[in-house]
Amino acid sequence: MCRLGIYRGKPITLKRFIFDPPHNFVEQARTPREMIITPINVDGYGLAWYNRDLHPEPAVMKSEKPFWHDINAANISGKIVSDTIFMHIRAASPGLPVHQANAHPFQFKEQIFMHNGIVSDFKKGFMRSIRQMISDTFYPHLQGTTDSEHIFNLYLTIREEQPKLTLCEAVLELFERLNHLGKKHDSDLILNFGITDGKTTIATCYTNIDKSATLYYTTTSPFFPDAVVIASEPLDYRDPSWQKFPLNHLMEINEACQYHFAPIPNPFFKEGALPAAKPVTLKISMPTEAD
Repeated sequence: MCRLGIYRGKPITLKRFIFDPPHNFVEQARTPREMIITPINVDGYGLAWYNRDLHPEPAVMKSEKPFWHDINAANISGKIVSDTIFMHIRAASPGLPVHQANAHPFQFKEQIFMHNGIVSDFKKGFMRSIRQMISDTFYPHLQGTTDSEHIFNLYLTIREEQPKLTLCEAVLELFERLNHLGKKHDSDLILNFGITDGKTTIATCYTNIDKSATLYYTTTSPFFPDAVVIASEPLDYRDPSWQKFPLNHLMEINEACQYHFAPIPNPFFKEGALPAAKPVTLKISMPTEAD
């Protein structure tokens, strides 16, 4: 499991979003309050932001270091302003190495993607199947070994196959294919995503089991006026404007920062309940665990 954050609103410094809040991303890396699997997020970090006056593609900065050990982000964060910021701190899933290539967010041209969650036993069959679904265009772009990067490249494949789909429609098609693979390989899926093309932004909160990764949002925080802010844990627990993100839903935020929720179909939901998590899903991941 990991922690993630999305800022979409009037331009602010990266420092205001990442470092200034009381429960900022250093604290969420070192002492998260609501993790369900791993006790700490020590396996790297990444952040992305847009300056469309200079370039349509985002700037992306990633490292395999623990976030609190890397002084570069802190040094530059007060000098960069953006209206769209993605932040991710990583706790590696069991069997997925700690490496810069496995750090989020992942980027292709204007699009960026990050994930908090898990595909259980990813390498036991799911990985082979999803690779067969990724187009020849995007397969060579795979650099790491995470379930997350493979999911992103499947999403890009869908956009290539069906270019008339909106971003929201492409995300729903992505979930349909991931649910198919989840059934095929009997995989637990916890899929909290952040996806943007720099214009439309989507966040998701989804699970096919009775465990989920936490997600919150605020649209009225005095700390972030005129913005939609999403995070795995509230950036200030004293701020009553933070609300729980509805489970098995996505939020779409348009260029004008207007937002709406939409349900994500969940075929695993039967008789009012989801199946229990498998023991492998709840396994504690050690910070340096690798293959």
